[in-house]
Amino acid sequence: MRHYTEANRAMWNKTADVHAEVTLEGLLERVGAPDFSTFDAVEHAVFARLGLAGKTVAQPSCNNGRELISVRKAGAGCCVGFDISEKFIEQGERLAEAGDVDVEFVRTSVYDIPHEYDAQFDLVYVTIGALGWLPDMEAYFRVIARLLKPGGHLFLYEMHPILDMFDPEKGLEVVTSYFTTEPDALDESPDYYDPSRIVKQPSYWFHHKLSDIVGNCLKSGLDLTSFEEYPHDLSEVYKPFEAFEAKPPLSYSLTAQKKV
Repeated sequence: MRHYTEANRAMWNKTADVHAEVTLEGLLERVGAPDFSTFDAVEHAVFARLGLAGKTVAQPSCNNGRELISVRKAGAGCCVGFDISEKFIEQGERLAEAGDVDVEFVRTSVYDIPHEYDAQFDLVYVTIGALGWLPDMEAYFRVIARLLKPGGHLFLYEMHPILDMFDPEKGLEVVTSYFTTEPDALDESPDYYDPSRIVKQPSYWFHHKLSDIVGNCLKSGLDLTSFEEYPHDLSEVYKPFEAFEAKPPLSYSLTAQKKV
């Protein structure tokens, strides 16, 4: 597992260099606004139901922390972001300073999050592009469960795993089995913000069936409280699929609660 995560760390550091050139300056300008937010309608609705005021919030795989900064600006209390890329952690610290918010960032693999953070959070928030880079869902949800306080909530909002069956350039032609277990080894990848920029670094993408995700969530001691599927894309990669009359689910949200 460490081979996979270290390869992906190197890839994300190179991706961070691209994002520093493509998006960072604009984010640094926008994040200072009092109403800065990355939330869409789904996130607004879920956070309204769960409540954010004064809550302690963790975001594993936080990237540059823009979503976590939005959580802090929306009224949350202590917020901690964990990410494997030191360069994205550096960007997160710059964005938090520009946004005038107190957010802690920790450079670590999600599997190695220090035990000092156990049972410290009312909410763990996981969003787009987190799960596919992780090789082991059972170990991942064990980490999520130990981070949560008794009665705390998980909010997971991700691209739908059925999309791994398709090549976005080939439409709805099935190119991969939904039941594949082999990681997709990539030598290079187009950046998702600027596809003309190619990140040349070996990395690994892991397909996790929906049953892997929900099943390991339940196995870790979290009780499912909501599950919804949506026809909108979160990744930008599958955005053309939104226009198809007959289309697969493109994203989903899941909330779960740790037993008291």
